[in-house]
Amino acid sequence: MTSPTDDHSDRHADKFNDPRAEFTRRGILLGVGVVLFGIGGAALSIWARRTRLEQSTQFWGPEVIEAFQLAAEIHLISQPDQPASEAQPLRLTGMPGLGHLRHLLLDDRSYIWDSVRDEPIRSRLNESSCMTLWFSDPEAKRFPDAKVIIDLDQGWIGKQDGNQQVQLAERFRNALPAFLKRIADFEPLRVEMREKKLAEDQ
Repeated sequence: MTSPTDDHSDRHADKFNDPRAEFTRRGILLGVGVVLFGIGGAALSIWARRTRLEQSTQFWGPEVIEAFQLAAEIHLISQPDQPASEAQPLRLTGMPGLGHLRHLLLDDRSYIWDSVRDEPIRSRLNESSCMTLWFSDPEAKRFPDAKVIIDLDQGWIGKQDGNQQVQLAERFRNALPAFLKRIADFEPLRVEMREKKLAEDQ
């Protein structure tokens, strides 16, 4: 007497014993090719998205690049033409979007390298609306503070104490200024509301 399980196994046994169901060399090679194609595509995708640092390192210098990568504190100075004693930096540390900001500043593709000028970015403070990003590492002190001035009107950028400037690529020329202006407009309000809530809770 056979069990239902045996009947079920026998019913499909011919599929596994069919001499026509064999692995051909062509089929194996095709399968291997598909796998290798998938691995190659994934590797190419990773390579394409990888941050490129060759030209940006040459322009910014290794210490500023390290500041972009590792800064524990990031502040925004919305009126860099003011005396340092009167400036009120906005603390950006921990805000959403800072990872994208770091990547933008680091990646070669964020800039038009043919536009580099041997002219201090500070010369634009009286000509355009500008803001300064301040990168620091106050506790570990792994690098000197780095301050970067951004021309919000035309998308020029450079080290505050440097003698060169470069223009942002077109896709970032409006996006970065818009991001910084939005922070400058809403961050003080957000801080005020947070402090008010803390006061109420106490």
